[in-house]
Amino acid sequence: MAGPDLHRRAFLRGRSPKLNKMAIRPPWTLPFDAFVEQCSRCDNCIEACPENILIKGDGNYPEIDFSRGECTFCEKCANSCEEAVFLTEQRSTKDAWALQVNVLDSCLSLNRITCRSCGDHCETRAIRFQIQVGGIARPIIEQGQCTACGACVYVCPNQSIEIKQTEGA
Repeated sequence: MAGPDLHRRAFLRGRSPKLNKMAIRPPWTLPFDAFVEQCSRCDNCIEACPENILIKGDGNYPEIDFSRGECTFCEKCANSCEEAVFLTEQRSTKDAWALQVNVLDSCLSLNRITCRSCGDHCETRAIRFQIQVGGIARPIIEQGQCTACGACVYVCPNQSIEIKQTEGA
């Protein structure tokens, strides 16, 4: 069965005819080109996600929307897939995806407003606050401890946390 003409669909929506390679896919998926080739867009992973953070993205391919919640790495998305788009070897949170978490300048704490929501909700304690001259508590993300689960994005009252694919992922 041939899929939809994504170039035409993107053109009619006023978007680039290329799929967004930087969209965050479910954890443990194949690299972008292999993922797009193998994924049948059946929605099994979207329906299996207990956190409801998987949505239909461009071309109806599944994407993560961290504004809806965090990934608990339950593996239900991977286990529900009938195609070969998920890695099959032993899965861990460290090899789930290649994402970078950053704090934006709009962060309340960086603007002298007390807020520690992201750090309070970080299960791995990858976010700490370092007091700076002038009383600013600068959030520091320890990338080595961070699983990019999205808990910090979901709770941030100012949408000041961004999670992006790293280049070449």
